[in-house]
Amino acid sequence: MLAVSAFGVTAAQAADPSARPGGTPEPAAAQFPAPTGELGTSSGLYAVGTGLVVVAGGAAMWLRRRKSGRLTVH
Repeated sequence: MLAVSAFGVTAAQAADPSARPGGTPEPAAAQFPAPTGELGTSSGLYAVGTGLVVVAGGAAMWLRRRKSGRLTVH
């Protein structure tokens, strides 16, 4: 009875540590397709806008804490 695994080797071949597949392994970069398309012209504007929103939220939180007297210095 021959048992074939998902990799195409029999159980006897898989159990034999001296049996190695021929050839050199393929590099990991060759296994993934190359990225296609562009990010677009407005992606930088979205990144800057998101950063400004995060900074404004942090500044608002800092001002609230400062007004309430709960400002702690680390």
